[in-house]
Amino acid sequence: MDRYVLSLDIGGTHTRIGLVDERYGLTDFEIVKTKEIQKAGNTVDNFVAVLRSYWKEHGAGRTIAAISAGFPSTIDRERRTVLSTPNISGFNNIAIAERLEQEFSVPAYIETDVNMLLLFDMMENHIPEEGITCGIYFGTGLGNAVAVDGKLLVGKTGAATELGHIPVRGIDGVCGCGNSSCIELIASGYHLQDLREERFPDTEIGEIFTKHGSSPEILRFIDDLSLAAATEINILDPNYIIIGGGLTSMPNFPFAQLEADIYRYARKPFPAEELSYIYSRQGQENGVIGAGILGFRKLKEIEKRGDDTI
Repeated sequence: MDRYVLSLDIGGTHTRIGLVDERYGLTDFEIVKTKEIQKAGNTVDNFVAVLRSYWKEHGAGRTIAAISAGFPSTIDRERRTVLSTPNISGFNNIAIAERLEQEFSVPAYIETDVNMLLLFDMMENHIPEEGITCGIYFGTGLGNAVAVDGKLLVGKTGAATELGHIPVRGIDGVCGCGNSSCIELIASGYHLQDLREERFPDTEIGEIFTKHGSSPEILRFIDDLSLAAATEINILDPNYIIIGGGLTSMPNFPFAQLEADIYRYARKPFPAEELSYIYSRQGQENGVIGAGILGFRKLKEIEKRGDDTI
């Protein structure tokens, strides 16, 4: 009988759920509003109730071998506890993996949502595990994930690859992380929305690159995105560079300008002369499938060790 991982991609607005099989096929994909999890009562209890309802409806007659969830959060190095989740109340200092294992009697795995996206993009684009792969995701914020020889880079405390929080002198404002001068303040969807309101109030956000792509303000914005990307590229000299996120899916996003600006900031001759890019395909299901990939990786590690304890 086929095995499945109950996989989730939790966002500030929507939570996406599905069953992923060992071939990374997705079935019974659903999207629920995250506010349903945050309604009256305990957020974690509500989260468990949503999962239980989904399991009851879609899990009958199926072997669900694990739960795997991507959070927009800071997660501990052991990948057991959600430490902080700025955009979702109630997911702070919660040992969520242990709670899910107690409730459903299967292994539970958690990871950052952007790391799940990187696993999906590596699978979809047939990127080999050998070498360094960087995923740079320009969305509402500035997301980043790095894999080294197929292993996600998490760092000493679990907070590695926070590219959006590289400090840059001269940036005004306070970041959502609490620090000042983070590059995410100028290289993110938040900032693009601010630009629209200040400089182009009569233009819908979805038309901003179409109507104003050659304006000094938008050219500077793309330059700031490239500054963030080039910083990581100069440090890591990656084998593969994936670029994605909601901004890059907007009509007439200036890819050529972004690449030219990255080249300008990249160290010469290398890595500048060897730069190439893989652009991520936007999809509601990407993070869910990435969570499934992680889940089956972890299950295979358990099976290889001969350890069947939860």
